[in-house]
Amino acid sequence: MADSYHSDDLVMTQAMTKLEISDRQEHILGLVRDRGFVSVTALARSLNVSEQTARRDLVHLADQGLVAKVHGGARLPHGVSDTGYDQRIGSFSEENARIGSAVAAQIPEEATVFIDIGTTMEAVAMALLGHKRLTVVTNHLTVASILSNRPNFQVMLAGGHLRQNDHATTGEATRLFIEQFRVGYGVFGIGAINNKGDLLDFNFRDIGVSSTAMRIAQRKIFAVDHSKFEAEEVLKIGHLSDADIIVTESAPPRPVARIARRCGVETVIAKR
Repeated sequence: MADSYHSDDLVMTQAMTKLEISDRQEHILGLVRDRGFVSVTALARSLNVSEQTARRDLVHLADQGLVAKVHGGARLPHGVSDTGYDQRIGSFSEENARIGSAVAAQIPEEATVFIDIGTTMEAVAMALLGHKRLTVVTNHLTVASILSNRPNFQVMLAGGHLRQNDHATTGEATRLFIEQFRVGYGVFGIGAINNKGDLLDFNFRDIGVSSTAMRIAQRKIFAVDHSKFEAEEVLKIGHLSDADIIVTESAPPRPVARIARRCGVETVIAKR
């Protein structure tokens, strides 16, 4: 994930010029903009501060209208747009790029693939451009745009409610579209994986879509950066035992690693 704040959104930029926020809080804004949501637990770990301090920062930012406080963390407020397509492609972090390449290495030529939403999925899509004759189902507008650059790819884009902040379609229409397909591989992002192995998210609208997408995929690959471990998002959408492979850029915490081994889930550490 990118660590710097992107100032393409005029509303956010104007608000920040009028308000006093610390460097740490500006960094938090960058994380919220890149991910759509950040948990208190992940923030505390990333910033090396207590959860109480991270929570105070989020409350301060929420009071200024820069983020929307939700249970366990904060998300983008309604009406604030995400970074533009070109900037998002240019702002992939080294971690995302490494994860994307490692995921792509798990997918053979001519495969059928579902690709989930999130900036990590954009990195996966970029890495898949070296493949041949893929059939891809996705509810991620930017992923579809990236993959449409390959004339021998067949890209199926789900309709539905389009969210501006992450370029994702969601809702019942999206779920019904995805339900029609069967794919060999599903590549998924996730809000968090806790120490019990629960797969968690924070947006109730995504639950039906995510669950359906997991059912249509024969082999399930979860791409997660280190910040997603041990977090405490609100909604459970599955368990680590539902996965076949998890791909990350650093070793998972011991409780998660133990559950993965017990459930026969392969852990792939993306190479530097």
